[in-house]
Amino acid sequence: MPCVFSDGSFRELSVREAFREAPHIRSVSGDLPQQSMPMVRLLLAILYCVYCDADASQDDMRKTWKFFWDAGTFSMNTIDEYLDEFHDRFYLLDPERPFYQVPGLAYEGKKEYDPIGEMIADVPKPDKYLFSMRSSKALTSIGLAEAARWLIFLQAYDTAGIKTPVVGNTHVNKGKVYAPKGMAGTGWLGALGPVMVEGATLFHTLMLNWCLYDANDGENRLFGNEDDVPPWELDEPSGADLTIRTSFTGPVDALTFQTRRLRLASNEDDSRVIGIVNCYGDVIAPYNTDSYEKMTAWRVSPTQQKKLGLSTPPLMPVTHDAGKALWRGLGPMIAVGDRDLRPGVIRWVEELQNAGCLDPDEHILASFSIHTQGMTYGTQSSVYETGIDDVLTLPLVFSRADYPAINAVVKIIDDTRMAVDLVLTNYVRNLSAAAGDHASGSRAQAASDHVRENAYAQLDALFRDRLAGFTADKDYESYGNLWRTDTRRILIDIGREYLADFDAPMFVERDSGKMGTMSVARATQLFWGGLNKYLGVNTNNKEGE
Repeated sequence: MPCVFSDGSFRELSVREAFREAPHIRSVSGDLPQQSMPMVRLLLAILYCVYCDADASQDDMRKTWKFFWDAGTFSMNTIDEYLDEFHDRFYLLDPERPFYQVPGLAYEGKKEYDPIGEMIADVPKPDKYLFSMRSSKALTSIGLAEAARWLIFLQAYDTAGIKTPVVGNTHVNKGKVYAPKGMAGTGWLGALGPVMVEGATLFHTLMLNWCLYDANDGENRLFGNEDDVPPWELDEPSGADLTIRTSFTGPVDALTFQTRRLRLASNEDDSRVIGIVNCYGDVIAPYNTDSYEKMTAWRVSPTQQKKLGLSTPPLMPVTHDAGKALWRGLGPMIAVGDRDLRPGVIRWVEELQNAGCLDPDEHILASFSIHTQGMTYGTQSSVYETGIDDVLTLPLVFSRADYPAINAVVKIIDDTRMAVDLVLTNYVRNLSAAAGDHASGSRAQAASDHVRENAYAQLDALFRDRLAGFTADKDYESYGNLWRTDTRRILIDIGREYLADFDAPMFVERDSGKMGTMSVARATQLFWGGLNKYLGVNTNNKEGE
């Protein structure tokens, strides 16, 4: 695992070394940013297994958690014993139990394996190589450590679409294998909006995401669930066939879900990986899996209820929008409506405070970070489109559902969205109409899209700064009003800059269609009125003069 240390140095570590050095590691890295969360999830799964105690009560769990947190390190003797017991199950090229793979997996027909580029997310198809930063000649093989990282990534984020049948697969349709209808076709994390809580070190990050129980769920056991085992603990490895699953057995199952049947092909001396065999593995529908999947937000979906013919609306994961900064979609992460659908890891941080395990006044955790990652997909999820990787720092109090400033923040974000997406973009369109530009609706749309993107880019630093500074000692009403004033000022400046480039008389009126007659003066009046509606009136100065 590539790890960045607190002093800025960089080293590749084994799983064992990552646990030992966790108090000194800032973060887990990778060949692609999106490799880091699947690797953190692997470490979390190991923690559940190492300390599994089926008899532990919630009070016992809290004491265990507090013991490690106060110690600032894990008990390496226990971790070493566990990793020693299963050491052979982590061998990448073991002929009988290769890690995260199916031994002997083979394609039907003459094809031995796919080229190594098929398992690397940032390698394009041959006809698109002109635009890649990688050399096609250098991709005949990769080292074992890199192959292990891409293997973990594939189980989390592999594309959907047509797969080549493997021997033993019983779901072949006309020589092809597809994901069953209604199931997540991508890797498991590809169907979610992956979220993790980050602390100052890898140790803190693992502890904050290690949900030992769910205070809102007394039925499903998280910690100490003896039926919940990772693939390396199974008596027999997974077979070659696709398996339709209806639920997870526990958090370990979700964290290590084997969405693909894979086998790495190596060179003659097993020093390099030269190819891969890849087909569908365990598949599951993404809805109502919140009992054990704690690293995504959720939403109630009446639309999916009708589509799936369910008696009640299911809970669907809230996925990320690659075109939006994290703060623009912060609401589902921190706000509670009729139901608490925040990510389980956020609710766990709240529970730790309620239980007295975390002191928000401690300097070590006065704030925390929400880290979102993910992949977006193209045609029928069969190709990667882009990656998502964003981090937002918040005061620890934002993990509490009862913090009154949360609703104020969500309202500011929503009102800013309306001020930009509606008021500012309409201003651009109205100015075009006032100038008599009816030649191309697409041209006006392009102009408004450009101004909109510019607005969010200019607002980004302000919103990150205001969120990080919204500590519990702030008066949320006055702090929010100042925030709105600063937002308003930025949008006014953008509007003025756009108007300055416009060559149109102020009061000449032109027919604009649905909006009636339009002039620069009226467009400006509507712009100001819209800002007043969503961001309030600034009475401290005469902005309009």
